[in-house]
Amino acid sequence: MARPAGQGEKTKKLIADRAKVLFEQKGYAATSMEEIREFTQTSKGSIYYHFKSKEELFLYAVEESSKAWRSLWEEQANKVNTAQEKLYLLARYYASDMQNPLSQIVIEYIASEKIEHMMKEKILRLIQPEYDVFHQIIEEGIRQHEFASNKNVEDLAYILYGTLTGLSVTQFFGYSEERFYCLYEQAIEVFLYGISRQ
Repeated sequence: MARPAGQGEKTKKLIADRAKVLFEQKGYAATSMEEIREFTQTSKGSIYYHFKSKEELFLYAVEESSKAWRSLWEEQANKVNTAQEKLYLLARYYASDMQNPLSQIVIEYIASEKIEHMMKEKILRLIQPEYDVFHQIIEEGIRQHEFASNKNVEDLAYILYGTLTGLSVTQFFGYSEERFYCLYEQAIEVFLYGISRQ
């Protein structure tokens, strides 16, 4: 019997949403497909119909989260005018997101893979939506003459992405939430000092 139109996609999303909860609770490595089957109350056949592996399921859940992140970000970014204001807003938004359990699981997932065997596409799929936001803001700042135009946009986007992502480890240093957010704000100040028009 054929599935009703849209039913398959709805089931796929339901599996991913529930599996995401389990990944956040247990981590990537400690979560098995059998636990996902039990937790989602879905048959093994249904899970494997939609996802060939735990990894594919995890990446789908992360991509869905990234879409939601991007949508919320755009809503907030439309409330400010300049690229500089957007960078400060992004720092706060990013600091908040770095405390999200799924963000920590992504770090665990990347660390658990053998780098020499990891396909480049996997990492790109995880970081692309966020990287695009960084890229767009820097491009906008150059276009609006807020930032120096003699810098490479791609390089600057990766530098800023790497800086803000790297700062996430400071949440394990016992800093207060206020200090954690302050570090992100200071990172933007340092970054802007380096690219501002003199």
